[in-house]
Amino acid sequence: MHVLILGGTTEARRLAGLLAAGEVPGARVTSSLAGRVAAPRLPPGEVRIGGFGGADGLADWLRTHAVDLLVDATHPFA
Repeated sequence: MHVLILGGTTEARRLAGLLAAGEVPGARVTSSLAGRVAAPRLPPGEVRIGGFGGADGLADWLRTHAVDLLVDATHPFA
């Protein structure tokens, strides 16, 4: 199972840590950070930085990378 976390928050980092540590057997985690911070605290697992180019770009990325689950753990005011 491939999980994409839209992150940048403490909660997103914690979730990525749990998934990367094997709390969900077989899970692969990728965290996506917007890239607004010069030196972000990187979560465990794979990390991508930058936008997707809108809804169509996100949908394409989800298909291309065979994402099974998308978690929006961004800041509530993002």
